[in-house]
Amino acid sequence: MLKKIFLTLILFGQTACTSVVWNGGIYDADRAINTRTVVQTTDHDQIHAFAYVPHNGEPLSGSLMMMGGKYWYAIQSDISTELLAPLAARLPQRYQITAPYTGKTLAALPVSITDGSHFHSDFCLDYHAQNLDEHQTLQKLRFQPQANPQHYRLCYATEGTVYTKPQQFSEDYRFHDSIPIELTLKQNQTNIDKSKLASHILLTPLALAVDTVSGMIMLPILVIGDLF
Repeated sequence: MLKKIFLTLILFGQTACTSVVWNGGIYDADRAINTRTVVQTTDHDQIHAFAYVPHNGEPLSGSLMMMGGKYWYAIQSDISTELLAPLAARLPQRYQITAPYTGKTLAALPVSITDGSHFHSDFCLDYHAQNLDEHQTLQKLRFQPQANPQHYRLCYATEGTVYTKPQQFSEDYRFHDSIPIELTLKQNQTNIDKSKLASHILLTPLALAVDTVSGMIMLPILVIGDLF
């Protein structure tokens, strides 16, 4: 039985020539077709106010509308209610925008365009409490205390739709300082190396021949192996 398994593994190893040719060689360094994900910054914006759309049966009902100088960002209603309270708390200090998991300070709120006008944004709001009132406010808002007892953090994974800025709309609240926005677009790019592609095409018949011959040689050995 062990002999059969061993010989089977040898067979699979011998029939991998074609796969090695097209998958870039043993070390994956000679691939003719490469696909990679590229994140590009497409634009910048400044959020200066927000407004809440009441539940009135309209398509954007219950959404939190972040108002920018170029675009408006309608956050889905289920996330809007969670985000609205911290934004409306009006704490004396400004929240610090940080990256989830790492806690790295972000210069701008990341907004990634997914398809057409839809976006998602993953970020955290950090705040350093200065007195008991701020501690109590942050705890009510469900901020999580960090290693430093003065430091609190609350993270979000938001989704929504980007709209062109309309001409008129009432603002519920205007920020003292605008919030910078960085819009990014994630795309898959495929690069084809023509010289490598031509080489692989030329080598494919040879590789297939080697695979076939290897199979013809190994098959009798496997049959013989069953007899012992």
